[in-house]
Amino acid sequence: MSASTPVTDRWGPHADSLAGRTLVAMLESQRVPHALLITGPVGVGKRDLAIRIAQALLCNSPDAASNGPCRSCRDCLRLYDPGQPSLDPQHTDVEVIAPGSLCTESDHDHRASRTIGICVIRRLEHVATLAPFEANQRVIVINPAESLTSDAADAFLKTLEEPPDRVYFILLTAQDEQLSETIRSRCRTLTLAPLPNDRLDRWLDRWAAETGLELPADQRHRGELRRLARGRPGWLQANLRDGDPVSLRSAQIDDAIRIANTSRAERLDWSEQIAGRSSNPQSIDNLQLILDAWSDWWRDLWLHQTDRQNAIIHVSQRERIERNAALYDQGDLSQFLEQIQGTRALIERGVTHGLNARLALDVLLLSIPIPRKSS
Repeated sequence: MSASTPVTDRWGPHADSLAGRTLVAMLESQRVPHALLITGPVGVGKRDLAIRIAQALLCNSPDAASNGPCRSCRDCLRLYDPGQPSLDPQHTDVEVIAPGSLCTESDHDHRASRTIGICVIRRLEHVATLAPFEANQRVIVINPAESLTSDAADAFLKTLEEPPDRVYFILLTAQDEQLSETIRSRCRTLTLAPLPNDRLDRWLDRWAAETGLELPADQRHRGELRRLARGRPGWLQANLRDGDPVSLRSAQIDDAIRIANTSRAERLDWSEQIAGRSSNPQSIDNLQLILDAWSDWWRDLWLHQTDRQNAIIHVSQRERIERNAALYDQGDLSQFLEQIQGTRALIERGVTHGLNARLALDVLLLSIPIPRKSS
């Protein structure tokens, strides 16, 4: 990316949003707060914006402060390599703190952890006191911030109250209500909202051209992809790299229909396959994806029953939606949708409270509405 690259491309999909304009104003006036809190739905692009902020602070381009990072100098590429988009920053003065990060104790193994403990924050505190190694400032990203344990959050608060010079903290969260008020009050909040369809389409076309990704030509397929994304560019980036999200969702719907028509014993067997005997990070991530798909699918059945066809997400599944919607009572569908949302919330909160994800899934599966044909 050259210095002539449009500012909107430098700042990514949220350049034209209130958050994007606010950020640019802070950089232009050289009044970037020592702690930023970026909030918004999962997949909306929080991590992407955090990396762009770090690039702007370390970029070698003379107009980075006013126009954003060039995205092509050595420092920018060490923070984000288009050839390896999922790779963490490789710059010595930028660090991402996440569940599984290193801590001060040599005998601790956090690879299977879903939280950020106080021992990790102790290491962060030490790193923050060190002078930048290559750049003029240091950037520390905490993602997701709600994974801080209570002890870790208390320890981190002391660092926020007396921040070291030339250190910027960027906290990312989709659940800012889980952060303490004291931490939130010491951060400047930037809230990212889902993009409207026209802006999402323009960004998707630019991103696909830059990465060489081939988008579906069929407009109905493209429309369903847009509906699945719900305005979240980060969701599209992550899922399009792994294949076709529409085809994957079709397979997940197959599972949802099959499980709804199996016995209680078969449902519990399936639960063990999906969630495992213990709540490890991989099984929880997989379970969250399944619950996302199930929420969309059962909601489509309810939307069909309430004659809200324009809001249906899985437009390629209309025949199956019509056929399956006729099998269930509308009240049962509404109640089950609430149970899916409750289960998702339980699992999200349980990450820091030791909840057994499989138990939560068992309860949900045993609550699947009974089709009229078998009642």
